[in-house]
Amino acid sequence: MPVRNVVGAEELIVDLIRELALATPAPRHDPFYGLDRPSGPSLRVLDRLTRHGDFRKYVTILDAGAGLGGMARWLTLRYACRVIALDPSAEVGAAGARLTRRARLTSRVSGLAAAPTAIPLRDGSVTQIWSVEVLHDAETRRRALNELFRVLRPGCTVALQEMVRRSTDVPPLGGAWSHGTLPDLLDDLEAVGFRHVEHDDVTAIRAETSPVVLSARARLQQLYASQLATDDPWHRAAAEERRVEAAVTGPDYRAVHIFAHRPSV
Repeated sequence: MPVRNVVGAEELIVDLIRELALATPAPRHDPFYGLDRPSGPSLRVLDRLTRHGDFRKYVTILDAGAGLGGMARWLTLRYACRVIALDPSAEVGAAGARLTRRARLTSRVSGLAAAPTAIPLRDGSVTQIWSVEVLHDAETRRRALNELFRVLRPGCTVALQEMVRRSTDVPPLGGAWSHGTLPDLLDDLEAVGFRHVEHDDVTAIRAETSPVVLSARARLQQLYASQLATDDPWHRAAAEERRVEAAVTGPDYRAVHIFAHRPSV
């Protein structure tokens, strides 16, 4: 995501959080009203994603593709685990770190600026991997999965949520948005070494339903439109995310949870 004006966008988020707090309590474990996970899935589907694996206190989770860190903060508030929020953009990561400080969670959430295809962590250094709708680029997906396999401790679990095309007859959206089919993802996981792969269709519960979160997100889009220049990279990136979101929530796509293990031997 191009982010020249990430600070300006972040300031809009913080100002809106202050405005909302005067009238409406934030949802439990979601202190920033879902604004730090823009257009992201519902918390009920994220909660379901944690049913496989180990998210207990003191366990170290890698959130691969964390963005502003909204889901990383939700994880630690929900389960008290420690989270490494991985994102390729240093600017986005810095904004996420500032939001983490506002939430007083710096002892449990740390940022790491790196691509999922080149993670600067030791082999087997994390006890759980979590990734939500990040592996949509066919050209880099297998390389990213290979890195996730490498940094995951043997015997532990990767939990993925991805949007997939219902069949190969559905054309990709273009550019980096080359979502695979479910067999594509399963083949890639097996190819890099993951075993005991399970999957579950969660399309029916993916959409955000909280009126508070939906209202906050709509208000933020109004602020972007009125206060960021039309050619601002953050504004354009947000518009592109909305375009893609509209496409993948249509009948040609479905949301899936995939769980797999790195063998212990």
